[in-house]
Amino acid sequence: SPGFTQTGDHPAVCVSFEDAAAYAHWLSQRTGETLRLPTNSEWRQIASYKASGDACRDGRIDCGQSGTVPADQGPASPLGLTGVRGNAREGLSDCAGGCRKHLVTGSGWRDNAARADPTRTSGLEASVGFDDVGFRLVREVP
Repeated sequence: SPGFTQTGDHPAVCVSFEDAAAYAHWLSQRTGETLRLPTNSEWRQIASYKASGDACRDGRIDCGQSGTVPADQGPASPLGLTGVRGNAREGLSDCAGGCRKHLVTGSGWRDNAARADPTRTSGLEASVGFDDVGFRLVREVP
């Protein structure tokens, strides 16, 4: 429980990098597709697009409310993805700090408008889940 109300439509948070990677591996075996967390380079391609410039409208950041909202809420990116500019920061496959930490990127519901940079990264402990960090998977195509 992240400490706020969530439904099945909300992004999964409080999931560590290790758990997200294990889920990607499990789902890959189950589906026969290769699924994984995106790299920082891939994320930059996903998140680097011009939005309206109103961080509170473009993403789910700290604009007077706490917690996540349904993942399909908010404007879609040119690739049709929602939540890229806020809601939950997202785990990446890249590591930091001699791989003692893994990178997270994006803006989450705790970030204010001044910190609403969808390509900002920071390193977090790989074994710990955070209430403002989730993940999305990418599918490798042959």
